[in-house]
Amino acid sequence: MTRALHRFEAHATIEPDEHELNLAGQRVQLVRVVLTDDGPVIADGGDGPEIHRPDVVCPLRPSDARQLAQHLLELADHATQETRR
Repeated sequence: MTRALHRFEAHATIEPDEHELNLAGQRVQLVRVVLTDDGPVIADGGDGPEIHRPDVVCPLRPSDARQLAQHLLELADHATQETRR
């Protein structure tokens, strides 16, 4: 993974006006996943200037958000087991 693609924090939220219409014309609320640095990053391993990178935002359908959440839980469980070894 390159540094340009890395962010230090992740969170999810719901924005009331962020939705899409499904094939039946019904409004579907989206779940917003945000990857952020939550402030400036020091370039060049801490020796360079502060830089501000834009957040990476990914609106997900509820089914996709659930699938991602399940996968994250599985990975967290696996990581916990690996840590105990």
